[in-house]
Amino acid sequence: MTAISIVQEEALKKYIIPLSKEEFDLLEQNILKDGCLDPLKLWANEKGQYVLVDGHNRLKICEKHGLDFKTEFIKFDNIEDAKIWMANNQLGRRNLTQDQVSYYRGLKYESLKKNNKGYHQVKSAGQNEPWTYEILAQEYNVSASTIKRDAKFAKALDRIGRTNPELKYDILSGTTKVKKGDVMLFADVDPNQKLTFKNEADLHNKANRLRNKMLTEIEGQFKQSEVDRIERAREDLKASDPMFNTKDSRVSRIKGQILSAMNKAIQHNDLTAFKELEELIKKLHSVLFAV
Repeated sequence: MTAISIVQEEALKKYIIPLSKEEFDLLEQNILKDGCLDPLKLWANEKGQYVLVDGHNRLKICEKHGLDFKTEFIKFDNIEDAKIWMANNQLGRRNLTQDQVSYYRGLKYESLKKNNKGYHQVKSAGQNEPWTYEILAQEYNVSASTIKRDAKFAKALDRIGRTNPELKYDILSGTTKVKKGDVMLFADVDPNQKLTFKNEADLHNKANRLRNKMLTEIEGQFKQSEVDRIERAREDLKASDPMFNTKDSRVSRIKGQILSAMNKAIQHNDLTAFKELEELIKKLHSVLFAV
């Protein structure tokens, strides 16, 4: 057996979707018949460890049967580089489901954001370079909003996988039929909030409760917004309509209007102004002697 100590980094395991039992059995039969033809790909990290980045299932089979295998090293500057390579490697496969493609695009987006290699925002000739999600959208011929949704999907699936890795991979493999929208609800939940997922039904129930809670909060915000709007309108009305002001302020306002109408009536012999003056005097009388 190849004399080398290989490390399987926990942070990289989510980039590998386990094979189904049938797929694993077929791979095992082929390796037992022909040997391990494809080399395992390793990364020599800064700690001097040999980290596996491709060939997890082949390694498992070779160790099980004591078979030799070849290795090939790939150079990465850091673990985010390794993650991006692994995401690209998975996205290059032809047999991925749409949810799996979405998941790996989301993982790649998050790693690129952290790593910023070639995708960072800098000033160039007075212009901003495109955002990461814009570049990925162009690369995969999808909309920028699709890339953002992919990121939420990947984040939520990893959240589910913390307490139930099997459920996560069942969702990705399509074995468990869970709506993508239900999964994505958990992307924005407070990371400090403890969430456990027992099974598909438990996830569905939690998604419904979370959706109802969100709708209640939105409804409450809408109602509060309406209350605030009405209150603002009431304050504006008080400021503009004399009937909402104090008696002194109303008298003062009417006196000003009387003087203006009087000047207009005398200087321009304006009959309309005389009629307005009569109405204002009646209004002043009503304010001054109201019971």
